[in-house]
Amino acid sequence: MSPKPPNKTLTLPSRTTYAYHFHPSSNNKPTLLFLHGFPSTSHDWRHQISHFSSKGYGILAPDLLGYGLSSKPLEVENYLGSVMSEDIIAILTHEVLTSGDVVGVAHDWGTYLLSQLAFRYPSYFTKFVFISVPYQPPGRDMNLSSVNAATKQAIGYEQLGYWLFFTSPEAGEKIGKRWESFFSILYPEDSGKWATDLAGIGDLERFIGADRRAKVGEWIGDVQEEAGRHHEMFGDDYSAPLRWYHRAIMGLGKEEERELLKRGEIKGKIGKKTLMITGTKDRVCDAGKARMAMGASIESPKENFEVLDLEAGHWVMLEKRDEMNRALERFLESGARGEGGAESKI
Repeated sequence: MSPKPPNKTLTLPSRTTYAYHFHPSSNNKPTLLFLHGFPSTSHDWRHQISHFSSKGYGILAPDLLGYGLSSKPLEVENYLGSVMSEDIIAILTHEVLTSGDVVGVAHDWGTYLLSQLAFRYPSYFTKFVFISVPYQPPGRDMNLSSVNAATKQAIGYEQLGYWLFFTSPEAGEKIGKRWESFFSILYPEDSGKWATDLAGIGDLERFIGADRRAKVGEWIGDVQEEAGRHHEMFGDDYSAPLRWYHRAIMGLGKEEERELLKRGEIKGKIGKKTLMITGTKDRVCDAGKARMAMGASIESPKENFEVLDLEAGHWVMLEKRDEMNRALERFLESGARGEGGAESKI
């Protein structure tokens, strides 16, 4: 599929500019807000954009802050959930999507932003879809050292060890220097490569430092074309998108979220129908843990929660595009039908 760049841009009063795909809905169908993760752009959703826009669904798929054709600030405070969620609401308002008929769909780091939107601006949304990574409740700390120690003992490698590299001072330039190696390990044909060459402490830095290559999965499309587009979007420095990791490891925004919870201005759980889609071969975002965390974050899960496990690695929307599109379409048309997070089959 030939790459199609975002067709709109919006510069906010803060002077932050967002580039995004926008296609209005028809036949009274909702608008799907697609939020990508790292290290990606709205192009991650190319198969979903074409499929659902052809069926009359509205589409709003931005290049998120730090990515693609959107602004790339280096100040970590710009990447707070309170700031970025307000940006997204400004785009929704600009496109007159304020009637509460939006479905939020997010993958990877996009789920952090969707979580923020879910507890800060729930009235804009009718349903939510979390892919690979579950809802992140407000005010919760994450102890990276504990996670890495526990996963090292349980599965033999630190599941989030690469975070330490990503938040090191020169990571953005080191990745940019070896971007072809980095691209190959991001999208490997064998998802097990993440367990040996990406996740553990020092694994990714050693892999790209030696300029090694992994075989890229055919599901990505034309490898040369996609690699070229990736390089065009990220260039030789990944410092801006890596700020998402810096914010997280610093715990910025948690105190404000706790205060909002204390004052009763936000809720800790999602009170609307929610679908969780996991990749059972994902070596970083564990499907079992994701479904458990997601189920614990839903009000009335028997009525409001459905899970779909797909035999895929991390890039579910690319690896299993048809299965995911069918599942998402079914969810949009008839709502969640799971029994307390029961597994669904396509």
